[in-house]
Amino acid sequence: MKTFARSFAVFAVFAGLATGSISSEAAQVHVRPVNVQVMAPAAASRLTLKNMGRTPITAQVRVFRWIQKDGRDQLLPTREVVASPPLLRLRPGRENVVRIVRTVKRAVRGEESYRLIVDEIPDRRKVKQGVVFAVRYSIPVFFTARNAKPPKLSWQAQKKGRRLIIRVRNLGDKHARLSDMTISAAGGGVIARMKGLAGYVLGKSSKAWVVSARKIPATLVIRGKRQNGPFTAKVRVR
Repeated sequence: MKTFARSFAVFAVFAGLATGSISSEAAQVHVRPVNVQVMAPAAASRLTLKNMGRTPITAQVRVFRWIQKDGRDQLLPTREVVASPPLLRLRPGRENVVRIVRTVKRAVRGEESYRLIVDEIPDRRKVKQGVVFAVRYSIPVFFTARNAKPPKLSWQAQKKGRRLIIRVRNLGDKHARLSDMTISAAGGGVIARMKGLAGYVLGKSSKAWVVSARKIPATLVIRGKRQNGPFTAKVRVR
């Protein structure tokens, strides 16, 4: 079983704000690890959540199957991987452990992708006061076969009016994590930048981005970072 050892601070976002005032600070949760990877035949891992705020948080934990269709992420209900406990109380300054278990007995083929979703359950008293907290944390979970093929990316670019559709297909079994992407004309001139995480490309799947551009060149140069280092791709625009 392989996990990333570093911790990551996820900050709460207020959504669905109705009338009323907010006097409490946004919740802050440390999640460790931020990316769960389990190497078959192992079938379980764990996640540690720590409430760094000043008030308790009630959270619901669920697992969804993660696929990509037509270049977009989709989350599907599943019982093949479960989280325990599914409901927990995060008290200030204390750590809570969530177990992630693959329950099916069949062998993993290639790589299976899931998302562990932690939803904060709003405080009923604040709901009555007209303040609704909608906070969600999403953690990638991967179960990988030992003979899974590494990611192999194939890029395409298509012109539609003043828009560019950038699509990358992963011909391998394992996911690719893309970040800090820059899309430029082959002769120079940046068309778009994607700072930080640009997205994942799951195994045997594709990911797409739509970019607006006043002038679309015949050839693009796409640069960025993957898990194993920087990459550069030269792509003709169709």
